Amino acid sequence: MKSLSRTLALAAAAGFAALSPTVHAQPADWPARPVRIIVPAPAGGPFDRTIRPIAQHMAQTLKQPVVVENRPSAGNIVGTQAGATAAPDGYTLTMTGMLNTIAQGLYENVPFDIVKDFEHVGAIGEGAQWLVVRSDAGIQSFQDLVDKARREPGRINYASSGAGSTGHLVMELLQRAAGVQFTHVPYKGGAPAMQDVLAGVVPVTVIPSSAALANVQNGKLKVLAVSSAQRSPQAPQVPTFAELGHKQLTVSSWIGLSAPKATPAPIVRKVNGALQAALKDGPLLKQLETEGLTAMPNSPEQYAQMVRSDTERWGQLVRSLNLKAN
Repeated sequence: MKSLSRTLALAAAAGFAALSPTVHAQPADWPARPVRIIVPAPAGGPFDRTIRPIAQHMAQTLKQPVVVENRPSAGNIVGTQAGATAAPDGYTLTMTGMLNTIAQGLYENVPFDIVKDFEHVGAIGEGAQWLVVRSDAGIQSFQDLVDKARREPGRINYASSGAGSTGHLVMELLQRAAGVQFTHVPYKGGAPAMQDVLAGVVPVTVIPSSAALANVQNGKLKVLAVSSAQRSPQAPQVPTFAELGHKQLTVSSWIGLSAPKATPAPIVRKVNGALQAALKDGPLLKQLETEGLTAMPNSPEQYAQMVRSDTERWGQLVRSLNLKAN
C-alpha cells in the first residue's frame, strides 16, 4: 500500500507540474502554442513593417502563429524590458538592434542589460547611414564638406533625430576622424529633422538610406558618403567612408531577434532556423530592401558578439561625449 500511495503521490505531483504556468516548455514540444514577438517601436514604423512578413514566414516553419506586439517607448526600453523579463520558454521573442546598444549607455538606470539578459537568436538585417546635403548647398563632395568645415569651424550645422541617435554619433565620429567641427542641431525625431534639411534651414544630416532615397532620386538631396562596408547598389557612384580614408566610420544599423536569458539552447536554435528560412525567401528579401536593409543571416553566437561589440563601441563614445538622454 505504501508503494501504491507513493506512486499515486508522484503521479499527482507530475500532473500538477504539467499544469503549473511556471514550468517551461520542453524543447522537444516547442512550440505548442502561438509565439509572440515584442517590437519596442510603433505600429506602422520601419521596425514593424520589417518584422511582420518575417513573423508570417516563421509561422509557416514553426507551424504555430507568430504574433507581433508593439510596445513603443523612448530608446526602445519599455518593450525590450518586457522581453527581458518574460518567461524563458521560447514563447516571447524581442526585436532588438543597434539602438539598444546605444541606449544602454545613453539612458540612466536602464532596467536590463542588453548583453547579459538575453539569449540572442540571430540578426535580421543591416542598413547603411547616408551623409547627405541639400542639393543647392554648394557642397559637391565629401571633401568639399570637410574643406568648408575647416575654413569655417563650427559654422556648418547638421541635423539629427536627437542626441545619441545614430546620425548624431556618426557625425561625432566624422568630426574626430577628419579633425573638423560642426554644430549639432538635435530634433525630436527624424521627420522634423528631414523637413528642415529639405527646407534649407540646416544643410547636412546623416540618415538611413531608406529615409534618404526618394529625395536623392528627385534631386533634392545629394549623398556624399555611405557608412556601409561596400558601396550601396542604390547609389553605386557614392564612395564609402572607408574608401575616403575613414574606416572607423563604417557603421551598420542592424536589427535581430532575442529571447529571455535561460531560454533553452535547442529552442534558440529552432527559432534561428525559422529566421534563416525566412531570410532566404525572395519576396521577403525584396521587402527588406525597401526598408533599406540587407539580409544578415548569422548564428546565435555571431549575433551575441555583435551585441557585445556594439554595446562597447557606442558606450565608449557616449561616455566620452558625456551624453545623457533628456
